Amino acid sequence: MNRRLVLWIALIGAGTLAPAPAMCDTTVDAERIVSLAPSITELLFALELGDHVVGVTEWCRWPKAAADLPRVGGVVDPNIEVIASLKPTLVVVEEANADVAAALERLGLMILEVDHRDTAGILASVTRVGEACGMQAEAATLRGDLEARLSAVAAATDPSTEPVIMVIVGRDVASGELRDVYAAAGGTFLGELLEAAGGRNALTGRAIRYPTVGREALLRLHLDHVFELAPELDGDPEAVADLRRAWADVGVPESRVHVLTDDAPLIPGPRFVETVERFAALLAEARQ
Repeated sequence: MNRRLVLWIALIGAGTLAPAPAMCDTTVDAERIVSLAPSITELLFALELGDHVVGVTEWCRWPKAAADLPRVGGVVDPNIEVIASLKPTLVVVEEANADVAAALERLGLMILEVDHRDTAGILASVTRVGEACGMQAEAATLRGDLEARLSAVAAATDPSTEPVIMVIVGRDVASGELRDVYAAAGGTFLGELLEAAGGRNALTGRAIRYPTVGREALLRLHLDHVFELAPELDGDPEAVADLRRAWADVGVPESRVHVLTDDAPLIPGPRFVETVERFAALLAEARQ
């Protein structure tokens, strides 16, 4: 798997947290904000706080306005000195990165933690960040829109037809043959999005959240669809076509292999509803 996918699984897939430092519970000075995760950056801009963001991680690439902001290092290994030099009045971090939050708190910086491991946590963070930064009305509007869109997808889903699907975050393809894949099991963020879109995860009851599935197991699963998350193939239609053909070799027709080459599905922020809508639209199109 590429480095971005490894990072994403480390933060979202592990499901274990270090003890978290105290979180601010009142309205804070949001004049100068540093974001320490792509999902947080997207949330801040969605709440119309983009003009107050003074630093982001090297992985924060959306929206485009975030691309020109100062970089403070990685998500799990930000540069503490660079963050301090930006003189932030607030640093927003994910709970999965509590060690970094503790280090920043020791410098006297105001920390706000959000939990983006699942959709409930994302929705709650919309309200929490909005209230902390004095954007309550914007937060209420954003959360209401996200919840309404989820309800619309649920209302359009036919519960009598739940196609068996795997969501793939990495794969081993050699000589045109699919050998192993890394897939989202039940109980993961991506598994939750799949179910919200009306699909049934082929990997349920798994102790490992993102297991490796070999060729023989793939043949036995009798998959109806595959959702391939492959941002590393963006701009490479030939590689996408090769990937679809590799799945045909294990019994999944090329028309049922849906390759998403942007990284939006891998970022557990407010755009998660777009991923649910895209999954649902792909399934609806296949039924026609």
